Amino acid sequence: MNDAARNVLIDGMERWSAFIEANASWAEVIFFLCAFAESLAFVGFVVPGVVLIATAGALVASGALGFWQVYVALALGAVLGDAVSYWFGRVFGDRVPVVWPFRQRPELLERGSRFFLRHGGKSVFLARFLGPLRPVVPITAGMMAMPHHSFQTANLLSAVIWVPLMMAPGIAIAKGVGIDELLSGARATPAVTRNGGDAPCVLAPPISGVGLCID
Repeated sequence: MNDAARNVLIDGMERWSAFIEANASWAEVIFFLCAFAESLAFVGFVVPGVVLIATAGALVASGALGFWQVYVALALGAVLGDAVSYWFGRVFGDRVPVVWPFRQRPELLERGSRFFLRHGGKSVFLARFLGPLRPVVPITAGMMAMPHHSFQTANLLSAVIWVPLMMAPGIAIAKGVGIDELLSGARATPAVTRNGGDAPCVLAPPISGVGLCID
């Protein structure tokens, strides 16, 4: 990850952590809705889900939130988002192309259809990890009458793997591990703060008295 992308991610995480700190009792609901929207056909293209899920990872790594409640909220949201998209495609079928955003951008459905025809049932699993295809393949699978059992199997399996992978960049940042080093298994050297001091990190707004350390 280059410096510009990393800074964008960190800035977004700082804003979201402040928002969650102000609404700490609703944290799990916020994460559920985020993952649900990120996976939903109609809004997944515009929701900053990647940043918010990374923020969840950072808050878990800092001890501000427990892993399992965050993980379950995110996984349930992801599964339900895909399931709603699938059933919308299954029920409305040919009417989907005239609904926003597909009416303005028909290439989205075309791309999802090509991917589904190429990979079949595996496309639901694979698309979870491919940002541009994540919101569109489930609705395409419904339109093409993919068997419900096969769809839900791929939906569940992909969600339980996808959530920790999406949390990993936030965990890495909170632990002072560079994202590239996290992927390679090497420990990063603590970074100098953007304030120019010698401390390895600066503190984002705390939740329940626990600071989120972001370098």
